[in-house]
Amino acid sequence: MRCLFGCALVALCLLVSLPAEVSATKYAGAFMDTGGGARPLGMGGAFVAVASDASTVYYNPAGVSGWSERQVLFMHSERFGDLINYNFGSYVQPTKLLSEKREAGFGFAVQHLGADDIPITNHFDFFDANGNGKFEPNEGDYLMLDGRPLDLDAYSIPTESDNSFAFLGAFGLKTAYGRVGGTLKIIYTNSIDGNSSTGIGIDLGYLYRDLLVDRLDFGVKLQDATGTYLSWSTGTNEYIWPMVKIGAAYTIASEAMKGSLLLALDSDFYFDNRQTASQFWVEDISADVHAGAELRFQEKVMVRGGIDAGNWTAGAGLLIKFLGFDYAYLHHDDFDATHRVSVLANF
Repeated sequence: MRCLFGCALVALCLLVSLPAEVSATKYAGAFMDTGGGARPLGMGGAFVAVASDASTVYYNPAGVSGWSERQVLFMHSERFGDLINYNFGSYVQPTKLLSEKREAGFGFAVQHLGADDIPITNHFDFFDANGNGKFEPNEGDYLMLDGRPLDLDAYSIPTESDNSFAFLGAFGLKTAYGRVGGTLKIIYTNSIDGNSSTGIGIDLGYLYRDLLVDRLDFGVKLQDATGTYLSWSTGTNEYIWPMVKIGAAYTIASEAMKGSLLLALDSDFYFDNRQTASQFWVEDISADVHAGAELRFQEKVMVRGGIDAGNWTAGAGLLIKFLGFDYAYLHHDDFDATHRVSVLANF
């Protein structure tokens, strides 16, 4: 228990020690919040205390410790229909660099979010017939290039792609007070109009298995622990404030059903004044809640469901020998649904 309070104290000290003049760029680096793997999404994104597949490189670096074999995971997702493509890959394995009782391990992950066919129109002007500052062709507005009317249909407007990447390297080990881990991540964005950004960040993780009672797990992730700067080629900078994710998971085993029920609950705490963009907020502090469940049959077939910050999710999984296949669905009230598929292999 002393380590739990110590972890919270370290997080608090890191937050209050940041320079007072630093202000966050709201949603900077938000593509990394998407996470990875179909299994966590099927459980509503509540995974910081579960941390039991290769996606833990993202969700909780402390979870890369305690592995007996290697695992690789690949995921593809289409968000909001096919508007945005999201890809995730990760790898974990144990290491003998430290004594066996440390159960040390390391892992790597790559996140990629891309949007294609973004129209480039900043070299166009337009004639504003009614003076309302909006481009409305039905009101007599038309595009201009070099001061002349432009006869151009929408399909001939040039387009570009926007791609963001995060490269993660994690290490974790077991201590007398639980498992601890850290992640070094390099962030790169190749945006439209030739703009790009780079940044380096650090995540810290803590995981305690069998807290107080058997099969009750507790996890904490301090994302962007020291704050992360994104430096743009335009000369501007964005700043990502630390975010804290806290969660618990409990497994109910059933010999009669030859399976188990896993229940998980996470809360994400932000400090960049998101307000109505989150479920709960008080001044600059906001929070989102994730809850999920996984029903396992004979350790081969899994059925999942959850709530991801107010949106319901569902999923399923199938384990055949050393291969696992997972699917997840995320419902949106205002956008098309998000679908994820992932494949993992143990070896």
